[in-house]
Amino acid sequence: MATNTKLEKFVELTKMPYRDQAVWFLNGFWGEGIDPNEANKVWTYVEKFVALDLQSSGKKGTAGNELDQFWSAKFLEDFNQALSAIARKEALRQIVTNNRGMMSCIEFLVWTYKKTVNATVDAPQGTSQDLVDAQKALRKVQTALDECKRLEAELHQAVAELKKQEDAYNNRCQLLEQRANDAAASVVSRNKASNELAQLKGEDPLPLRKAKLTQEAALRKVQRQQDNLMKELAAAQEAVDRAKAHGGGTAPGLIWWLQRELFASDYYLPKSKQKFDHTKPFSYDPTA
Repeated sequence: MATNTKLEKFVELTKMPYRDQAVWFLNGFWGEGIDPNEANKVWTYVEKFVALDLQSSGKKGTAGNELDQFWSAKFLEDFNQALSAIARKEALRQIVTNNRGMMSCIEFLVWTYKKTVNATVDAPQGTSQDLVDAQKALRKVQTALDECKRLEAELHQAVAELKKQEDAYNNRCQLLEQRANDAAASVVSRNKASNELAQLKGEDPLPLRKAKLTQEAALRKVQRQQDNLMKELAAAQEAVDRAKAHGGGTAPGLIWWLQRELFASDYYLPKSKQKFDHTKPFSYDPTA
C-alpha cells in the first residue's frame, strides 16, 4: 500500500510529459522486466499516447501527460483488442490512481509491468553533466529536424505549384498545336496559333519561370538544412556516447531513449545521408 507521501510523489510523476514518464520508468526498472525489446514497446506506447492526445480536445501532443476516459479506453482497445468493454473499464479502474478518470503513461506502465507505486517513486534516476549535455544536444537535433520538416513542406508546395504551371503550359501548347494544324480553321487563325506556340516554346511564361525558381530555391534550402541536421546528429551521437561511457549505466532508460530519438531523427534524412540501417528494427543496449 502506497503512503500518502508516495502517492503525492507519484501524482507529480503523472504530470510530466509522456516521454519523461517513460524515461523515468525505463531508468528505474531496466533489468527488472525492462530490456531493449520492452523499451521498444514503451516507445510505441508513448507514440500512441501522443497520437491520441492530438485527437483529444486538449491536443497537447508531446506536451501532454494523460488521456481522459474515452481516449484511455481507445488506447487499451488498440493494444489489447481481446479486452471487452467491461474488462477495459475494470482495467482503467485498476490503472488510474485517485479515481480521477485520467490515465497517464506511467500509470499504464506500472499496471502493464506489474510494478508498485512505491517502487516506481523510489526508482533510481541517474544524473550527470554528460547526461544533461546529451539532452541539450538532442534538443538541438529536434530544432534542426523541425526546421527541416518546415522547409520540406515548403518544397512540397513549390513542387505542386510547379506541376500546376507545367500542366497549364503543356495544355496550352497542345491546344495551340491543334489550332495551328486545324485544316478547317482560317489561315489567320492558324498563323496566330503558330506564332503564339513558337513564343511559348521559345521562352517559358512568367508563372512557369517563377515556379521553377521557387522550387529550385526551396530544394537548396532543404539540402542545406539536411546538412545542418546531419551535423547536429553527429554532435548528439558523440554526446550520447560520452554519457554512456561516463556512467550512463545509472540512467540506462534515458541513454536508450536518447539513442532511439537519434534513430528516429536520422530516418528523415535521404537514404544516402542516413547513418542507421532503417530496414532493420531499432536495437540498442545501453548497458552493453
